[in-house]
Amino acid sequence: MHVRGALSLDFSAESYTHPTGTVDAGTVIAWIDKVGYAVAASWSGSFVRAAYVGNMQFRHPVPVDTRATVQARVVYTEGAQIHVQTRLLLPEIPDAEGRPVVCTDCLMVYTAEEDGVPQDVPVWEPATERQAERARQAREATGLRAEIEGGMAAMPFPDQVGERDELVTLRFLAGASHATVGSTVRAAAVMRWIDEAAAVCAARWSGTENVVAAFAGGVRFVETIRVGEVVSVDALLVHTSARAMHVALRVYAARRHERQGRVVAHSLAVMVAPDDGRARPVEQWEPESEWAAGLEEKAVELVRLRSEAGATWSSV
Repeated sequence: MHVRGALSLDFSAESYTHPTGTVDAGTVIAWIDKVGYAVAASWSGSFVRAAYVGNMQFRHPVPVDTRATVQARVVYTEGAQIHVQTRLLLPEIPDAEGRPVVCTDCLMVYTAEEDGVPQDVPVWEPATERQAERARQAREATGLRAEIEGGMAAMPFPDQVGERDELVTLRFLAGASHATVGSTVRAAAVMRWIDEAAAVCAARWSGTENVVAAFAGGVRFVETIRVGEVVSVDALLVHTSARAMHVALRVYAARRHERQGRVVAHSLAVMVAPDDGRARPVEQWEPESEWAAGLEEKAVELVRLRSEAGATWSSV
């Protein structure tokens, strides 16, 4: 039975496009955004754009040639915003209790717009105690999310880095294949570029080709990107723990004739280098300047805040 404000879709990635045997984080995020977008657009009855993608912890890899189910449901609305809770599970792989393994879950926030102007959406009214609890969680997370977004925006990216700093810049041309309604680029495309830049940065630091995202998301979309614009993604290593690499990311966009890009999104990813089912130890990065130490401090605090702001699908 179809429930308004909820949707479930199945996906699968083929082995010839993913030779490692597992599906990359960028593809997983694209699947989740596709379902989340459909739910938000259906609820609002208008064009929506992603405003925020919450924290994603990848607790289980997604194997190739395996059915993956993405579920999404509206949990809260406020003005022009639709809060959509999502999760990805593997129906063919049971967990210890015999239920489908849940690989990741996150909260997506979309804004309804018409000609670039936010439009109020129909109010979502909880009908059960569990729905009311989910709405309360989403509402309370709004304040933490604002704190997270402010922290990411305040992270100062340097014009120059030291010899021990790892900074990677990737550039893309936003094409028609990345577009949604109104010739703007889909959030999923931006998140894939972010994942690719974070992976290159982490691979260079760790010295291994095989790196994956342990935590992703936490993406704040500041402005839209239009088809034909040049997109640059800066990925900067800002902290290491014993087995993980924290990578700060900033996305810029500019028209082809412009030299100076505008900030359109920012994020913070945690990458690991898996080795026989466990993350391998990584070389430790130490800040060598005042700005680097400040950046590291902000990154650690952001990860803590993002963990507090997360609400899992099964929590209520």
